[in-house]
Amino acid sequence: MKLLERLLFSYKYGRDFLKFRFRESEIILPHKTLLNSSKKIILLTLFSSITLSITSCGSSKPRVITTKKEAARMEGRTMKNPATRNDSRAKLRKPDEQETEDNDVKPYARSTDFIDEVVENAMDYKGVKYRYGGTTRKGMDCSGLIGVAFEEAGKTVPRTSRALYAQAEDISLDEVRKGDFLFFATGKNKRQVNHVALITRVTPAEIEFIHSTTSRGVITSTLNEAYWLNAFLRAGRID
Repeated sequence: MKLLERLLFSYKYGRDFLKFRFRESEIILPHKTLLNSSKKIILLTLFSSITLSITSCGSSKPRVITTKKEAARMEGRTMKNPATRNDSRAKLRKPDEQETEDNDVKPYARSTDFIDEVVENAMDYKGVKYRYGGTTRKGMDCSGLIGVAFEEAGKTVPRTSRALYAQAEDISLDEVRKGDFLFFATGKNKRQVNHVALITRVTPAEIEFIHSTTSRGVITSTLNEAYWLNAFLRAGRID
């Protein structure tokens, strides 16, 4: 539109200009001569507009590198870009390094089919009331619950909390996982174990376990509860 407006303006301006100049000189030109002169002015204006458009837009073609120095300079600019450098390192990482990172699973996330079965067996008794020395659905104590859960999965473990405490390998809370034991001292002697629980789930935020309590029977609790945290002695594992 701008080009069309410019052409119309040039035509009108050129025609009026010629009329004015020749009127001042008292020269009357034929209409055909004025028309031809106006056409020349329009063509000159059109040529100037096209020339300006070409020179102002520039070339859209990418610049081609033709020398080794230019190639080295462009490579240096690419290496200075942090995002490009990180992408390059990711591409150059060896497959075995990626597999190592993928296999770097936190200890609490590890489990086996056997441990999963043991925990499922114990959870199946949730809600059973407490009975000292009991090992049935009519009632069971803390070590009786764990003994039955392992026995139903095909493995025998010590019957009492003290025997489990003596046989289990001492591990830190940072290493515990599903299926490990937690030992507590809930009596007057805070150094003597009298209660045991089975870990059912471990997350970065909490450690959940199932056990049989004298007041509520078989329930699940966490170490975030102040009572059990204060009574906690240590964690253990029996392979």
